[in-house]
Amino acid sequence: MTTTPMQYSRAIEGATNYMRWILEGFGPYLGSSVVEIGVGHGGYRRHLPPRVERYLGLDVDAALVERARALHPDERFLQGDLMDPATVGVVSKEGYDTVLCVNVLEHIQDDRRAVAHLLSMLPAGGHLLLFVPAHPALYTDLDRLAGHHRRYTRDQVAGLFTPDLGSTRRLEYFNPIGGLGWWVNGLFPHRSLDSRIVNGQLDLFDKYVLPISRLTNRLTRSFFGQSLLCVVQKK
Repeated sequence: MTTTPMQYSRAIEGATNYMRWILEGFGPYLGSSVVEIGVGHGGYRRHLPPRVERYLGLDVDAALVERARALHPDERFLQGDLMDPATVGVVSKEGYDTVLCVNVLEHIQDDRRAVAHLLSMLPAGGHLLLFVPAHPALYTDLDRLAGHHRRYTRDQVAGLFTPDLGSTRRLEYFNPIGGLGWWVNGLFPHRSLDSRIVNGQLDLFDKYVLPISRLTNRLTRSFFGQSLLCVVQKK
């Protein structure tokens, strides 16, 4: 097994403002052809900008792949394991210029090998867009329920790849208010990510709190946030 069992909150699929904010953070590094790793609750396809002309969603879970196909019948989805060289070989031959990997790496035990596989899917000059949970001190019941092996520091993310594999174009913390909320949740026990309390918090954040976090993010992105946003350009 390369990943741990995980739960999802149903509310995250409807967190449109949050998902768009993440993609805006990747900005001009999103190319015209994108492989999304881990379609999970439905993926980011519907939020990608119009310039994305070609898309592939990859997930190890057959049920999630079938669900994604039902939600997006005009798009292509593939069941496959990121840690399987055969799967990586299939994707790399198709010449996608961008690999999008949002909240996946923390589920994989051998994350350094996973990053090497992600970069090997790209041609020279292509971009790997990583988004992972930040600050090991914030690890809570919610991380355990989500199947997270870890949360990351900036140095840990930077250490996942060597200069001969790629160079960092952007590496910053993301969503400070979300980080504070995650810390507060850690003060209380949780049995499910799909509870009324967790879903309610997500809805509230997406509708009302996110604009405040966006403004604050400009001041805190060098040292604090719920997540880390990273862009790596392949050598």
